[in-house]
Amino acid sequence: MAMKDLPQQEFVYKFPGKIFGHVPGAHSGTALGSGDRFAGFADLFDYPDPRRLDIRASLKNQAADITQQAQQRWLVKRYQQRAAVNLWLLSDISESMSVSSVNHQRLAKLAHMIAHSAIGTGDKFAMTAFDSDWRQDMTIMPTTQRSIPHTAAERLMTAKKPAAAGSAGLIQASDLISNKRAMVFLASDFCFDLTILEQSLRKLSQYTIIPIVWRHDDVDHFPSHAGWAETRDAETGKRHSVWMRPSIKKRWQQQMDDHFNRLSACFMRYRIRPLYVEGDITPQQLTEYFYAMKHS
Repeated sequence: MAMKDLPQQEFVYKFPGKIFGHVPGAHSGTALGSGDRFAGFADLFDYPDPRRLDIRASLKNQAADITQQAQQRWLVKRYQQRAAVNLWLLSDISESMSVSSVNHQRLAKLAHMIAHSAIGTGDKFAMTAFDSDWRQDMTIMPTTQRSIPHTAAERLMTAKKPAAAGSAGLIQASDLISNKRAMVFLASDFCFDLTILEQSLRKLSQYTIIPIVWRHDDVDHFPSHAGWAETRDAETGKRHSVWMRPSIKKRWQQQMDDHFNRLSACFMRYRIRPLYVEGDITPQQLTEYFYAMKHS
């Protein structure tokens, strides 16, 4: 599918907390301004805005406070201003991802969806990628440009192959995020050394992290009987021919299950809820993820 043919799909999301910032957006903020969330009353002398004068509240306050009968206090309404956040996408483009059938096209669709949703909501979109190193050539700093969904998808589709095996570049890529408030979509199969993930999660602990975990299904495709099977190394992408026996398939499946159990435990330590997906991720999946986060 050509990038220009990608549908403009959006999902619904909300930042889980209040944001300290003065850039208008769609999320609850801490600053007072022209928002729609009522934040109480103030004296007209302190906040001289006659447009927000509440005569009913002023008269009720005067009637209730007999100590100030001689002095009329006029009250104005105050509101909390809604604020904007930055949405970051950290994409794993190591060889392991192609082994798990997560090709660049699926990552490109995800980038297009996140960027389109962010800009449509009034937020900024940013992106970077990693393999054995931080991929500076894939980096887009926070922006609201309308053309960014297409640009981000195009970069992922045309990404160069990794220079070496591994996903250690995640640690350096995590240093790039310096915003006070951000939502970080971390897209990977997470089939790498989990100490790399631990270091990265510590660096990103102040942000809202949304891990998108693509599961490997290679073991399911192995024959259930003895016979030759072709395998690919998850990190290097090299192919090997193996005489597959049911016992080997069972052992590999157990190793994969153990790895993902450790991965789930790692996320739990940081109170992060991952989203496990197979194939293309849909706007409905992401919308339901944020709905569950809001009501958890």
